[in-house]
Amino acid sequence: MIRQLSVGPIGQNVYIVERTGAPVVVVDPGAEAPRILNEALAALERSASAAVYIACTHGHLDHVAALGELLELLRARGIAPRVYAPEGDKPYFGARAEEWNRRIFKGIHAMGYFNHFWQPIPEADEYFGDGFELPGTGMKVITTPGHTPGSSCFLVDADGALISGDTLFNAGRGRTDNFDSDESDIIASIRDRLCILPEALRVWPGHGEPTTIGREKGLYR
Repeated sequence: MIRQLSVGPIGQNVYIVERTGAPVVVVDPGAEAPRILNEALAALERSASAAVYIACTHGHLDHVAALGELLELLRARGIAPRVYAPEGDKPYFGARAEEWNRRIFKGIHAMGYFNHFWQPIPEADEYFGDGFELPGTGMKVITTPGHTPGSSCFLVDADGALISGDTLFNAGRGRTDNFDSDESDIIASIRDRLCILPEALRVWPGHGEPTTIGREKGLYR
């Protein structure tokens, strides 16, 4: 089961993925950590699980700003979550996170957002590459560089779904007008890595409403 929360002033989508007996996965905690916590705790109870993973599609602040607070809230309840992030986006986490995110938001003239939401971003416990599977979840990584060097999607096989981050949107794709992005790369990622997936596959994007591969692939032939 996938639950969607829209958080923050630009409607970033957080996803809670739950399956009976499997770790609960929180994807892209961008804001409103207490609200995400409540959803994660409810998912733990429903799924009879004791484990929480936090998985990031990429490292931009609007997708990770609540990571540190969420970790603290979970640990205060005796839960030790494991954090996963893309290998290609390592500079967005840990010691370099402020420098890189500041540069990104300055580049898109959104320093008001940065100044309001900036919190230190912890290092991930593990950085993943293409084909990595989140242990015990059935969720598999498809790397889709373009929006950022390490941008990735999560294929959720049991639910026939793709969590696409800021790579593929409903009738659109992630922006590529900053130093860390590339328009030709994102188009190639969508055309060559996502459009080959089943047309009926439901796509859950980082912003906006869900769509399907079949609905979007016509734009990339």
